[in-house]
Formats: sequence, C-alpha cells, structure tokens
Amino acid sequence: MYQVGHFSNLEKIRSRYVERKFRLRDLQVTRDMEAVAYHDFCLSESGTDVPIHGLTLAQYQHVSRTHEPQSSALYNSVESSESLSYTMKKPRAWSSGEESLSKLTELRKRLEHIVDFQANGFKPNSRGDVVQDSPATLEELLVKLPAEIGFHIEMKYPRLHQAAEAGVAPVAININDFIDVALTTVRKFGGKRQIVLSSFTPEVCILLSVKQSAYPVMFITNAGKVPMQDQELRAASLQTAVHLARLWNLSGIVFACETFLHCPRLVQFVKNTGLICAPYGLLNNDPANAIAQAAAGIDILMADRVKLIAESSINTL
Repeated sequence: MYQVGHFSNLEKIRSRYVERKFRLRDLQVTRDMEAVAYHDFCLSESGTDVPIHGLTLAQYQHVSRTHEPQSSALYNSVESSESLSYTMKKPRAWSSGEESLSKLTELRKRLEHIVDFQANGFKPNSRGDVVQDSPATLEELLVKLPAEIGFHIEMKYPRLHQAAEAGVAPVAININDFIDVALTTVRKFGGKRQIVLSSFTPEVCILLSVKQSAYPVMFITNAGKVPMQDQELRAASLQTAVHLARLWNLSGIVFACETFLHCPRLVQFVKNTGLICAPYGLLNNDPANAIAQAAAGIDILMADRVKLIAESSINTL
C-alpha cells in the first residue's frame, strides 16, 4: 500500500490536497455493481484467477472472511453468551503458532496454480508474505477509517496489456457504469474526507473529469518505465500525457519515478503547464532518490516506507 506525502507548499486547490498524507486504495467493481478496495485484477486468494468483475459482493466477502484470524471468525459465528464476552477482545493476528503456520501453508497451496504464483513464486499483497488486512469494500473503508485520513483512490479498470499480464479475458464492466458506481459510493460515504481520484486508464480519467468536479483527478502513466510494456501512446509518452491532462482539465500526472531520476528537469516541464507532478515506484523507497526528486520540485511522492522517507526529507531539505 502506497501513501502520498507532502513536499512543497502549493497555492489554493493544490495545497488543499497535497499537504497531507493519503492512503492509496485501489477501487474495482464487482459483478453486482458494488465498489470494493482490491489491488490485483484477480481475487486469486480463491485459488483461481477470477477477475473482480466476475464475482458478486457475497463471493468477495466470503474470501475476505477466510483471511480473518480464526478467532475473529469464531466470535462472529458463535452466538452463545460465553462467546459474546470475547467479542470486545482484539482478534488474534496470524503471527505465530501452529494454527497460523497451518493456515499460511493452506493458503500458499491454494495459490500454486494462479498466474502470479507461477511467474514469481508468490502472490503480492497476500497474508504471510506482506502486511495485509482482509479485503474490504470501499464503503467499509470510508465509514470506518478516521475522516482526517485522506484517500488517493486509484480506479483499476483493466486495459489490454494489463488483462494479458493478469491472465484474464480482455473484458470488463461497461466503463460508464464502473465510474457511476465508484462516484456514487464516494459521494455517499466520503463526507468531508480529502479524496484524490486517479487511474492508469485514460478513458477513466476523462470520465472522472467530465462527471464530477468535487475531487481532483490525476492521470497515472507508464511513460519512462522500462521495459516498455504499454504500447499505447497516451500512456507511454510524457508529452502526450501532459497534453491529455490539460485537454481534459485534470489536476496532475503521476509518472514512474525513473523518468524524473534520469532527467530531473522534466519536473519543471510538467509543473510549468500548471499540473501537479508526482512520481511512483519502488525506487521512491530510497531516501536519496526521494530527496533528489524533492529538490527537483515534485509536489507529491508515493512511497511504501513513508516514515523513513518523510524523516529523511525533513532533515535534508
């Protein structure tokens, strides 16, 4: 999970959205039109590469419950007066013990035949390999998390090369319906929370800009990322990404950090067009890279190691 940290003071609407830390939540829509927060295009915890848009909300939540600590599941299922006395206790984590090891072994065995596991030997964002909570709906996150926590919501709408990489058919929910479900959920439960919307899919960014004006929209591009797997010009060219953002009144662009590390002057090229400039990528977890980009003038930095990067930048800049 990425977080977005602030580096520079921007005027008016810019400062409103980039002077805070945001949690990145990946939004997708189920077959029965419910917005859920899940990173990968497939819910592989089920043991198959089934896309999120091929599941109902009930099926998604069933898989989510299998990822909860067993003690938590027992508390929810047992209705005796004795069990009720335990509901106030904090559920146990999957951190130790034979029971925990058995559940992790069972989970990994279930993942053996999915695309990610066969390619990498593990599945990203899964329990036992990374810090990961149970899958949740967008409504649950917006309602349960403190309102002072901002959200950077990335709309995960699969494009052709992404569908091929994920091992799923190149089909998806109608894009207008997808956007309408997402925006309805955000408007209904977002309240006064600071929210930024974004997507790798150009059409999603265009529709987000056309259908609402309450939240800033940022286009995420693969421009400058090696190897170049994205062959579409709008998503693989820095100049075209800037043109797209300006044409459709987007607030900014999120680039692969390699772009700015190789050529820091490109930061000012983007900012001179009036757009917010932000990098993403694993190299952002290196304090030296974060400091170099901050010195070049980036507005936002996306990183996993937020505390380390924030402290390094504060002490240096």
